[in-house]
Amino acid sequence: MNEEILLVGKPNSGKTSLFNQLTGLNQKVGNYAGVTVEIQNGSYKGKKIIDLPGLRSLRSVTPEEKISKDFILSIKEGTGIIFTASGTNLSDDLLLFSELADLELPMILVINFKDELDKNHIKVNVHQIRDLIGCPVLLINSKAGDGLAELKHFIEKQGFKVPYTFCKSLYEEFSDHGVQNNYRQSISDSTLPVNIDTNENDFLKRQKIISSMIRCAVTKEEENEYLKSSKKWDKVLLHPIWGMLIFLSVMYLVFQAVFAFSSIPMDWIDGGMSSLSEGASKYIPEGWFRNLVADAIIPGIGGVVIFIPQIAILFFLLGILEHTGYLSRISYISDAFLRKFGLSGKSIIPLMSSWACAIPAIMSTRVIDDPRERMAVIMASPLMTCSARLPVYTILISVIYPEGGGGFFGTQGLMLLALYLLGVIATLVVAWFISRKSKIPKNPFWSLELPVYRMPNWRNILTNVYLKTKSFVVEAGKVIFAISILLWLLASFSPKSEDFVQKEFSQYTASTLDKNKLTEEAFELEYSYLGYLGKGIEPIIKPLGYDWKIGIALITSFAAREVFVGTISTVYSIGSEEDATIVERLRNEINPENGQPRYNYATAISLLLFYVFALQCMSTLAIVRKETGQWKFALWQFVAFLIMAYVFALLAYQLLK
Repeated sequence: MNEEILLVGKPNSGKTSLFNQLTGLNQKVGNYAGVTVEIQNGSYKGKKIIDLPGLRSLRSVTPEEKISKDFILSIKEGTGIIFTASGTNLSDDLLLFSELADLELPMILVINFKDELDKNHIKVNVHQIRDLIGCPVLLINSKAGDGLAELKHFIEKQGFKVPYTFCKSLYEEFSDHGVQNNYRQSISDSTLPVNIDTNENDFLKRQKIISSMIRCAVTKEEENEYLKSSKKWDKVLLHPIWGMLIFLSVMYLVFQAVFAFSSIPMDWIDGGMSSLSEGASKYIPEGWFRNLVADAIIPGIGGVVIFIPQIAILFFLLGILEHTGYLSRISYISDAFLRKFGLSGKSIIPLMSSWACAIPAIMSTRVIDDPRERMAVIMASPLMTCSARLPVYTILISVIYPEGGGGFFGTQGLMLLALYLLGVIATLVVAWFISRKSKIPKNPFWSLELPVYRMPNWRNILTNVYLKTKSFVVEAGKVIFAISILLWLLASFSPKSEDFVQKEFSQYTASTLDKNKLTEEAFELEYSYLGYLGKGIEPIIKPLGYDWKIGIALITSFAAREVFVGTISTVYSIGSEEDATIVERLRNEINPENGQPRYNYATAISLLLFYVFALQCMSTLAIVRKETGQWKFALWQFVAFLIMAYVFALLAYQLLK
């Protein structure tokens, strides 16, 4: 399979639908050297079909668009390009086509959405367009497969030929020297300075050429019905008041759906993994291998797959918003506010997604064009209050604020709201700082297209959900699994001999009169490597109001924040993870140094602030590394947030104690 065919086009041009029609089930995802974005490839009649990420311009610098650009600039002999253009947005799509044509690449132009053109009584003279642009032109409907036979015949029989020059006669009319002089060099060499005036000139010339061509080859009886319908909807959806209310309602429904619809399958996964662990404990002979399987391997796998429902649901809903055209409107509505923090409207989805979970949120930053802005959102979004923080927040708030006070608008709810708002403020401040200080090149050519509203392509949406979910499980899952094993090793083994620990436990049970005395499991945890690690960091965390027991909970929480609950249950021998039981036990815990409650107001507030800022989620670190392509960004993020958490927790405890 020597011959390659690249599918190139702007977002929302129906390129992926065409890819699915050509390749059927002969598809796979490829990870190319040096990049972090997956590229779909398949086969047709012995030819390799590569579906490149959506491209807006060869001057774009986003991670996905750079991959497409690099593929195009390194095209080798025998490789052809199928350029997919939206028939309802032909003028804009042909701007990109003209850039590729100036490189004199072997192409065929496929004008998509024939059904929408027919419905709106728009006629496209493909023969006239072919004569103007100098390459074959076909009219198709990628959803239904209309016109696909002609394309297949072209691929099999005719093939791709070069060279040709785009709109040669029109170039001569609108440009003294043509717009392609030194074009390949200007878009290939990223070290060349960006000349905005020159690029604007180039853009205007292309617009004139394409407008002239459209006037000659495209006729319509009346205004595009899709466009008229979109304008009517936009009067409501982009209204400064009603549009904002609808936007907030849609976002509420999306994230409420992520919570509501994912809870049941997540419970199934959690229950299934618990059953597997119990089965392993029952049927595998006693020893270290049984403990490894039951307490490390199965929970480690569970720590990966339990995120699948959230990721799948969020990307399914985002896919619907994108395919219908509303996602672009969301970006438009929120753009003015986010501009104050160095962001654009395209950041709103990843930021708000972080309230559900930072992992799919960071993955969804691929919709952001500007690489500096994308990095700012990746680095800042974990500060948004995700669902994993809620168990910690509710327990600690309940410890310091007893239930029943204040009626419906009680102190507990206000404290929870304050923590959410603090997360939002911290996120925006960090994003603003990174966008101002980052040395990553900023894309000066920010644009926002408002496509017409249309019904979503369900096959494409489901395919995208599958690929995103698979990517997380395969890539981030390896890191999560490895750290789970490491934590188990630290918690299961001790520098002391087993006989020594057993002897100490016997003496402890014989001497203590405490009604809340430790179980054997909790006692062994104290003498494990993890227990010694907790005691080792006690001098560091003592100024925050914490002891070594809280230290163990902090360490295990770096695997996942919600692990705090289970660790506390084990450390204090609660034997249950029911909130009420834990709250009661924490309220009764005494600091032996002063006889005062260990979890007093100062300590609880300090802990809450620590969990607001600290990046205690190895899954998030794994996905940051995957999306940025380098561990240094994930480690910088981890250290910076840890310092922030320590400073704010220290100030809170010292001021409130």
